[in-house]
This record gives sequence, C-alpha cells and structure tokens, in this order.
Amino acid sequence: MDIRTVLLATDETNKATATSFKRSAFLRMLKCVRPYRVWLVSGIFASIVYALLHSVSILGALPILKVLLEHEGLHGWVDRVVAGERLDVELHVRDTLDESAAGAVIVVQDVSSASSLYAQGLRPGDHIVPGDRELTARLWLEQIADSPGGHTISFMGQPAGNAQAAAIPFELSLEPASFAWIQARRLVSFVPDDDTKNARLTALTYVLAGVVLVVLLANFCRFVGEYLIALSVVRGMMDVRRALYAKVLKLPMSRFTRDTGDMVSRFVQDVQDVQRGLKTFFGKTIREPLKAIFILGVALTMDWRITLTMLSITPVAVLIFWRVGASMKKANRKLLRGYGTMLDALTETVASIAVVKAYTTEHTERRRLWQIDRNIYAEQAKLVRLEAMLSPILEVLGVIAISAVTVWLGGRVIDGSITPARFGTIVILLGMMSDPLRKLADIYTRMIRSTAGAERLYEILDAPDETEVVAGTTELHKFEKSIEFRNVTFTYPESELPALRDISLKVAAGETIALVGPNGSGKTTFINLLLRFYDPQEGALFIDDTDIRTATLRSLRKLMGLVTQDTVIFPIPIADNIAYGARNGSGDAARDSVIDAARRAYADDFIRTKQDGYDTVPGQMGRTLSGGQKQRIAIARAILRDPPILVFDEATSQIDTESEQKIQAALQEFSKGRTTFIVAHRLSTIRFADRIVVLDSGQLIDTGTHEDLQVRCPLYKTLCQTQLEA
Repeated sequence: MDIRTVLLATDETNKATATSFKRSAFLRMLKCVRPYRVWLVSGIFASIVYALLHSVSILGALPILKVLLEHEGLHGWVDRVVAGERLDVELHVRDTLDESAAGAVIVVQDVSSASSLYAQGLRPGDHIVPGDRELTARLWLEQIADSPGGHTISFMGQPAGNAQAAAIPFELSLEPASFAWIQARRLVSFVPDDDTKNARLTALTYVLAGVVLVVLLANFCRFVGEYLIALSVVRGMMDVRRALYAKVLKLPMSRFTRDTGDMVSRFVQDVQDVQRGLKTFFGKTIREPLKAIFILGVALTMDWRITLTMLSITPVAVLIFWRVGASMKKANRKLLRGYGTMLDALTETVASIAVVKAYTTEHTERRRLWQIDRNIYAEQAKLVRLEAMLSPILEVLGVIAISAVTVWLGGRVIDGSITPARFGTIVILLGMMSDPLRKLADIYTRMIRSTAGAERLYEILDAPDETEVVAGTTELHKFEKSIEFRNVTFTYPESELPALRDISLKVAAGETIALVGPNGSGKTTFINLLLRFYDPQEGALFIDDTDIRTATLRSLRKLMGLVTQDTVIFPIPIADNIAYGARNGSGDAARDSVIDAARRAYADDFIRTKQDGYDTVPGQMGRTLSGGQKQRIAIARAILRDPPILVFDEATSQIDTESEQKIQAALQEFSKGRTTFIVAHRLSTIRFADRIVVLDSGQLIDTGTHEDLQVRCPLYKTLCQTQLEA
C-alpha cells in the first residue's frame, strides 16, 4: 500500500449516511462565529434597523396617495387621525369634496367600548356635528388636534340611519396627544397646506424627498449589516477550516484508505455550503422575517381583519416546506458525496496524465468523468427542481390570499367604509409583505443545504484523534536494545485476508534488516505497523521490551526516519524540505546542517545548480525535480533528522545508476550504529544488510544473509533471478 496515498485519503464508510442527519450539526456551526460576536451583533442590529426603516418607507405610500387621490390632503389626514386618537374613536369625513359647506358632518367609523363617548351613547355610524356649526369638518378636527390636554369639548351626535332622531349632546375632556403624532404634525407643518395644483405638487415633492431619505438610510444600514455579518461568518469559516486541518492530521490511519476527493470536498464544497447558510441565517433569516413582521404590524394597525386572511395560507405553506425540505436534504447529501467522487477521479486523472496521454486513453477518461458528472447532474437537477418549485408555489398562495383581501377591501371602498388612499396603502403593504415571505423559501432551501454540509464537517471534527484511538502514556526517549514482532497478525479494515500473519522477528539495535518478497507480501504493512500507523489485531510490537501501544505516538515516531518510494516534496524551499521534521521539533535547522545533510545524500551538487539554490521552491509535489533528485532530498531529510531507527521503503528505486553506488555508500555510512529497515527490489540495495527477511502472502518465509538464503530459500533465489538482479 502506498503510504503517501494512505496519508491523504479517507474511507467510504466515513461518509455521512442518509440516516445520520442531525439537526444539532447546524446549531453547533452557529457557535463558530462566537469569537466575532461584536461584528455579528452590530450587523444584526443594523439589519433590524434596515427592516424597520424599510417598513417606514413603504408606509410613505399613504401620505403620497393622500396628496394625489384625496381632497382631504396630508394636513387634513394627520389632523383627523390625531383628533380620533384623542377622542378614542376612528373618524371619517363622509364628503370631503364638499367639506367647505357649513354643517358638514363627520362619520364615526369605530369607537372603543372603553371610551367615555361610548358610555355616553356614541356608536359606529353616528354623525358628529361640531358645537360651532360655523366650523367646517376640517377646521373642527384641526381645533381638536391643537387643543391642550385636559381641554373640554362639546359636540352633537346624530344617531346612524335616523335623520329625524334628536341629536345627542356629548362632552369630553381631551387626553394629551401622543408623542409620535405630535412629531408627525410638526413634520407636515413644513409642507404647504393648500389645495392648489402647485401646492399639492410641492407637498408631493416634500413627501417623496422624505421617503428617499429614509430609503437611503435604510440601505446604508443594510450594507453595514450584510458587510459585518459576512466578515464574522468568513472569519468563523476560517476557524472551521483550521480546525479541519488540525483534525485531519490527527485522524488515525484507519480513516485514510481511499477517496481523497471526498475529504477535499468537505474542505471546499461543504464549508462553502455552511458559509452561505450562516450568512443567510444571520442576514436574510433575521432581516426578511422582520420586514414581514413590521409590514404586517403596520397593516394590522390599519385593519386587523387582514391577519386572518394572510394566516390562512400558513398551514399549507408549512406543509410544503416540510415535504420539500425532506426531499432536499436527501438529494443534497447525495450531491455532496458526488462532488467527493468527482474530485477523487479528477485528481487521479490529472496526477496520471502522462500515462493517460502515453496510452492514448483520453477518450476513456473523458467518458469516465462524464459518467460521474451525469450522476452529479441527476442530483443537481432534483435539487434545482425542488428549489425552483418552492418559491412559485408560495408566491401563488400569497397572490391568492392578497387577491381575496383586495376584493374585500375594494368592496369597503365602494361602500365608503375606507378611503381610496387607505385601500391603496393596505394593498401595497400586502404586496410588499409577500416579498420577504417569498424570500423565506430561498432561505429555507439554503439552510437545508448548509445543514447537510455541517453534518459532514462534524462527522470529521467529532471523529476520535489518533491519540485517542491508539492511546499511550510512556515516553520513549531513546532506543538501545531491540525491536521485536511477537506473533503479529494484521488485517486492513477494508480487507478480508490478513496482510501479515503470525509474524515473529527480533531485530537487535544497530542491525540492518532488508525486507524482500513479491508484491503484496506484506513489506509495506510491516513498516506501517513499526511506525504504528496501525495496531495489529493479534500479537504485539516491542521496543526495548516496551509494548509500543503503551508509548505516546510522538515519542515513538521521533525515534524514526522514513524515506518512501513515492517521495513527498512540499511546495516550500528545498532547505525547508530537508529540515522538515528536524529533531528540534519546529522543522528549523541551521543552514550548515542542511547543507551537510544534502552533501551526505549527494544532493548538494544539483541543488546549487538551481537559480535560487537552497531557497528554490520545487513546485507542487516537487514537479520541477527528477525522481532521483526528489529521493536524494528525502534521504537528506532523514539524515538531518538523525534518528536511531531508519526506514527506507524502496528508497533508491528512482535513483539513476551513476549516483546509485554513491548513495549506497552514504546509506551504509549513515546506517552504522542505527537500526535500519530497507524495503527494496534491487539486489545492490540489500547486499550490505546484516539480515534479509523474506515475506510471502503475509508470512515470514525465512531470514538470513544473502549467501545463506541463496542456498536454502527457493523463493529468495527466484526473487534474485527475476526481480532483484533484474
């Protein structure tokens, strides 16, 4: 098994399943922005202010319509509302076109049962006749609006539907006007109070200027809110990715067997889905419902009956959300897994592009990727269909409800119960209220997708660390005696046959051991167990009579230096690559030590030919270096680490013949006094070993020197003839 692949991939069994969905996953993701709560709270507050000002700007339709449609005008409307508030009744001037006529009456549209006037006999539909019959309705309402608190007024009330009945006298001590309407009267005092065309046009200009000012302020608050919320969420996602980086590096090797793309997808696609969901949650999920609530509150103050009509669609909308949401969660989980499969296949193809081109299999790879993409498309189409369906259904329901309300309100305009301006304002409010409700459908779908992504992220973040799975407390500070395999049997998690079977081997300190055998014989597994990437199911490994399962992983691995067949080169300067994992624990090392290690690995000569020498960055995976150059850098890395135990897994397989003898001499020199394990297919690599261990199908066949095995081990003799000497 390729160790480099093992370090990067993840097991199919670790993916989120259709039955593992947890709603708590997204709630946990909300906590990731806690460190940035100052930005977040400020952004939410700005969003609340925006929602409030947005509602105020919509309410500006009423004074605009008053100026345009009704003779009462802006000043008359404000005076009538203020007078009605102080009288604790709702008033309406029946014939505003003939308001200048003496004796014009005012209609009582509604009266509170707790009102003093109600106790005196005033009822809805009654006509109010000012005590001074010379006063017009407009002047009488203005007089009441201007009167100080505690002022007593008198007027006559004509019972509804009975013009012959005697008028009833009423008397009332006025309550002070509310602060809000006092300010409203002050504002409208700046608007010309005249019924001429020019005066009405000027009044309209003033009102529109006020609306524009409110809209500017509202959208500034929206900008501040969205910006601060986005900043806090992006920083929170940086923390999540950092936690993912740390977690992935700590996962046990049993989690790293295949499907690199799925792990990459969690870093990219899943984090992006959660980021979009959090921005939506702290932005639109707060802003849009508040817009609807504020608008609904304004509409309720104008006529509470619309509530029943609008709420009638709520149960239907909730049912639709629930049914569509369940299907979306399932489709989105499949889609996220599909992205992982696609990334995995694409990574493999790009990494193997030389073989693909050499064997002219571009068409085969294109068809393979196309089939994967078609599977992703099927899930995307399902998800898009559900998302596209939800908003139109809710919009149709909203239009039906609004149409019913409009018909009902239109009837009240016709019979004179409400004014055209009030009718138009309520219809506008209902229409504007449907906009945030429609956006809630988009919010819901995005939240569903982000929750699925959060679930997959926490499936990784909640996984136990390698130190938890393979816990140990003993610190191995040095290695002096021996390494021993005692009846070790190991089977990989995804396999049914053991990779090693009942292996017993004792290696003395300072001894050099060569591991040989056919492909699949267990050589790399032997190394994996030594480094404790895995623990055996049976038997145990001992270092100086200490079971390595009781040792801390860090102290165990600090005793070892590893050079793999597929050399890992990082996109950092060559000097840093050599110093990677230096014994001081930080990866730093003096430049002189780096150069000395490079010389001993026969890498110094070619490094100095580079334009930037030891500061040259070799590119992703060392693409600017040859295979032999990469391996010599890896050998220099092991030399600089200066461990008591060396592990070379096919370490010289890509080194050219010219430098092979020099490297063999370097290995022999460096391995003196150290315990060395060599996995190799070249006879020249293993000739200097103290002992050669022959493995086949996970079993230890024989051990001995090259000469002894040539005589008594047929398998070794065959390997020498077919593999090693070749």
